[in-house]
Amino acid sequence: MKVWKWLRRFLPTYRSFALFTLAVAFGMIFSAVAGPRLGRFFRVLPAAFNSRQGNWFPDRFEHSGLLKYDPTRAQRGYTLYTIAADLSAHLIDMNGREVHKWYVPFDVAAPAASSSLSSFFGLAVKQMEGGILFPNGDILLVYEVRTVGRPGTPVVKLDKDSHVLWRSVVGAHHAIEVVGDKIYALTGQRQSPEERQRRREGRGRRGRRVPFSGEHVSILNSNGKTLGTYSIMNAIANTDDMRLVAAVRSSFRQGGEQDLHTNSIDVLTDQTAHFIPGAKPGDVLLSVRSLNMLMVMDLKAEKIVWALRGSWRKQHDAKILPNGHILLFDNQGNLMDGGPSRVLEIDPITGGIVWSYDGTKNDPLYSPENRGGAQRLANGNTLINEANSGRILEVTPDHKVVWEFVDQRQKIIRGSKYIASLGLNAHRYDPSYVKFLSTDGNHVATH
Repeated sequence: MKVWKWLRRFLPTYRSFALFTLAVAFGMIFSAVAGPRLGRFFRVLPAAFNSRQGNWFPDRFEHSGLLKYDPTRAQRGYTLYTIAADLSAHLIDMNGREVHKWYVPFDVAAPAASSSLSSFFGLAVKQMEGGILFPNGDILLVYEVRTVGRPGTPVVKLDKDSHVLWRSVVGAHHAIEVVGDKIYALTGQRQSPEERQRRREGRGRRGRRVPFSGEHVSILNSNGKTLGTYSIMNAIANTDDMRLVAAVRSSFRQGGEQDLHTNSIDVLTDQTAHFIPGAKPGDVLLSVRSLNMLMVMDLKAEKIVWALRGSWRKQHDAKILPNGHILLFDNQGNLMDGGPSRVLEIDPITGGIVWSYDGTKNDPLYSPENRGGAQRLANGNTLINEANSGRILEVTPDHKVVWEFVDQRQKIIRGSKYIASLGLNAHRYDPSYVKFLSTDGNHVATH
């Protein structure tokens, strides 16, 4: 009888312990299997409901428009930039006057993406990242949809009057580059049966286990037709240097990342390829944000031939200069919370910083989140896109600001002033390049 009483007292505790153990075991299994996906879901979902997290930032400038212009030291031309939230592209002159604008509604630019379930339920943030202008006024535009799935949408080509000329089949994200009659784009492709099998096995072509990421480089012709698509993750798996594979696996395990977040592409030429060990013309320089890494990818061999890490963090817009150095926008490289962003010129051999600009103590560069870029101009100055601050500025080699412009798209949110984020890139074009303006009558076209 005493034993039975003892068991009656113990059994509820035993059942509770058993249920607790099962719950812990189930939680560990669920976390291992679904945790990364849910983590991505809950990271992206708030931005989907609150667009200012991705496209609106605190406005620290008292005035907008043209703030500074030194015609004796600035590089003359027209500046093209995009507005992420406004889905528009703008061309301004040196006085900050808009001379042309391109805009189409998102459902016209990318009807398939616009009609997706995530867009239907309002869970997607539509945005424009960048544009490439042609002398006749045609423009290539890169849109994105920030949602739980991949952000890629078609590359869209508009004419100078904002009529859609074509849309690509592949879904592009972040950046494109035009070389001759070819368009190089970062894309998020649907996997082939072979790739899906490798995903299930978790292996690259050489049998090495790597995380999965459906990021690619695609080459399009001048009409948007896909000529070839190459997997970046397969290229990492196929590298000859196992340290790179180990670094990717370690970063994915530690950060719970499910993608590389490749955000810029630069095609190497006969003039620039020889500056990178092991590279050749036609290879592409990639900025891989999740790894804080630069890579050169051999597209034909689908292999990474060179990679570099340095003092930069969450970088954007890496490109090789004619002198062989790499120019990039370093969003968080100072490692200090709330500190300035930087533009860096890097020696690819040593990884050392040759030149940098982070603003001043009272006026720092600040674009820490998800955008920013730089262009080295013909006169040696650097055009900087401080995207999250809505500002573009031109800086001399000795750090003097000779041109400064702040976009006027602002709004009040809960009593505070916010400014619209610019897209990923801003570009200064020589007056002789934008020939359509001479016959356009400074026409501003939208549809």
